[in-house]
Amino acid sequence: MLDDPLVLEFTAARPEEVAVLLANRELGELAPFIADLPAASAAALCARLPSWKLTGLLGVLDAALVGRLLVAAQADDAVALVSHLHESRYPGVLQTVAESERGPIYQLLEFPGHTLAALVSPDFIRVGAEVLCRDFCEQLSDASDTRPRPVLVVDAQGRYQGMLRLRAAYARLNRARPVGQVADTLEPLSGLTDAATALRSRQWAEFAEMPVVDSRHRILGVVNRGMLERVAGESRPGEFSLEKVVTELAGGYLSTCGRVLESLLGRP
Repeated sequence: MLDDPLVLEFTAARPEEVAVLLANRELGELAPFIADLPAASAAALCARLPSWKLTGLLGVLDAALVGRLLVAAQADDAVALVSHLHESRYPGVLQTVAESERGPIYQLLEFPGHTLAALVSPDFIRVGAEVLCRDFCEQLSDASDTRPRPVLVVDAQGRYQGMLRLRAAYARLNRARPVGQVADTLEPLSGLTDAATALRSRQWAEFAEMPVVDSRHRILGVVNRGMLERVAGESRPGEFSLEKVVTELAGGYLSTCGRVLESLLGRP
């Protein structure tokens, strides 16, 4: 069993960095490590693994463990896990989940592969509607992650309320107002919508990214137009994508190079 408190603490605090370190590990090494972690940490780590690695890992993990990961995962991480889980495993995984916790997992498993729920990104900032603009700005200034990301506003029950523009939050006249009062009432996309249908929204003329919600109006993640256009194009039967072929060839070449280096230099 994994009992090193430093490893556990680091994995929980920085799942992205641990995922990078483990990306090239064989599934036979990675699976026991995941099994020994607390479920919440394991779920966050798995959701940040490269797509090809996560797909393979979810194919070898015990169904009960996959069920525990889905129950413990944050909403965005759970969507990422389900989108890489083969449909043949759905019934077995669902059977291992307690009856009281089965509802949300069943809903996730119902989403088809090319719906927005399977394509969302967790790259956004969540803020409560009652937080004052000045307090949010202070929290943002203190954050170590300075990447530009959409800011989504939620109510006390975690339901989506709108998108917050940073210029509105930083405006002097809004400093003492709750962010919920200055957020844009951007209509979210349903997680059950397919990519081609989502592209018809007129809101893309003003917004580069849009929120995706489930049937209870809780945020699943965000999508951007460029990604949806690629997915909608790939889903059309008979369409040839040179970019896709080149990407797959490059990925295979790099993988081969990595294995050759490992054999010559030894596994790091």
